Formats: sequence, structure tokens, C-alpha cells
Amino acid sequence: MIDRLLITDFSKNSVLWGIDGDWMVNYIKKDQPFFPTDHCGVLRVDEKNLNPHFIMYMLEIAGRRAGFSRSYRASIDRIEGLTIPAVPLKEQNALMKNVEEFEGKINEELAKMANLESKRRSIVESFISNKES
Repeated sequence: MIDRLLITDFSKNSVLWGIDGDWMVNYIKKDQPFFPTDHCGVLRVDEKNLNPHFIMYMLEIAGRRAGFSRSYRASIDRIEGLTIPAVPLKEQNALMKNVEEFEGKINEELAKMANLESKRRSIVESFISNKES
């Protein structure tokens, strides 16, 4: 049971990564509350110089190259040892605008797939119900 928040200020964008398990990274937009555990790292960047969504992708690539996994944990010390390319903020923002367009399309298609899966399940369940009657 959770009885306290580790983070109470959600006014900034956040980059999260899994410390103990498979290498996973995520970007959470500001004003979206979340509850990180001690198995999760949270990074907040200076948005005057860095696009956090861009940093999430660079961290994902750098962690994969470093070989982070269940057996090679992504500890704070190891994260601090990573390097990412120095890219001007204007280029980071342009790249992320393009990426976010594709992410929107991907989410649309995922929603369509979920809807089709629901319809498929309904057809199968209907068939079974008719056979049991």
C-alpha cells in the first residue's frame, strides 16, 4: 500500500528508466502524476537547453549500447557514465516534432488494433455462447 508520494511536483516533464529489469525508458509529460518506485530512475532536464523527449530517446539508445539488462543494472552511477550527442535545442525540437507525429499515428493504429481485438473476442465469445445454448 502506498501512503506517500516520492515526488509531489509534477509541473515538469520527466524521463524515467527502469533500474533493475529489462532496459526501458519512458517520457512523462508535465502535470501527469506518477509514482516512481525505488526500481525507477527519474530525470528532469533543463528545458532551456534540452528537450526531455529527445533526452529520453538518447538515453534509450545509450542504455541499449551500454548493455543495460536484468543482469547489468542501470544504476545511477552507470547512467551518469553515459554520453549522448550534443545537439542544438532547435534541432532536438524539430526532430521531436517529427517523431511525435509518428507517435500519434502509431497510437491511432494501436487503438484500431485494440478495437479489432475486442471485436474478434466478441465474435468468438458469441460463437461459444450460441453453442452452449
